[in-house]
Amino acid sequence: MFFNIFFRYKKNEKLFDNMGIEIYENKVNVICGHNGAGKTTLLKVISGILPSGISEPKGWYVPPTGGLIQHFSLKDHLKILDIKENDKELVQEVIELFDVASFEKKQICSLSTGQIMMVALIVAIASGNELLLLDEPFGSLDPINAEKLSSLLKKICTFGKTVLITSHDLYLSSETADVIYFIKKGKISWSSIQEDKDKSFSVEELKERYIKYA
Repeated sequence: MFFNIFFRYKKNEKLFDNMGIEIYENKVNVICGHNGAGKTTLLKVISGILPSGISEPKGWYVPPTGGLIQHFSLKDHLKILDIKENDKELVQEVIELFDVASFEKKQICSLSTGQIMMVALIVAIASGNELLLLDEPFGSLDPINAEKLSSLLKKICTFGKTVLITSHDLYLSSETADVIYFIKKGKISWSSIQEDKDKSFSVEELKERYIKYA
């Protein structure tokens, strides 16, 4: 799926001025860039949270805070969603993978930041949306659960879903991504697919390109 992105904050200079980005379906797409490069804004524009010229916004956006109803539990969130049969299996797998059953009945406001991100991912899957937009999903997770999430994101794509995440972690990006983009000053400054569509980039190779392009 391809998007042409135009966006500015009120009277400010345009943040994105006809930035073209291809989100590869059934793959993990990762956006990297310095703070202020526009990573979060990009996800919000694609999802339609921020109004722009996109005619058909797509995706379920998950912010770093989870974006959940604080006095609801995971169980409560799942009750109000009409979960597709194909997604029920995946939801259950995620619950077991992260041992979510131990806190699935607790209110969101009583959970740790890492637990909230796990719950938010489950709700995103249960939404039935084919495009998941995850803003810094690794940021609040401990190393063990971050590695689990890396593997899970790849598996999600085998269920017909497409994942677009933002990340500062080049190691997890190299381990997780099928496609990596760097953005700088509202433009795609580098992409793994443009350099070599068949190559997997190591973390050291990503560091070299990040210093040069991001």
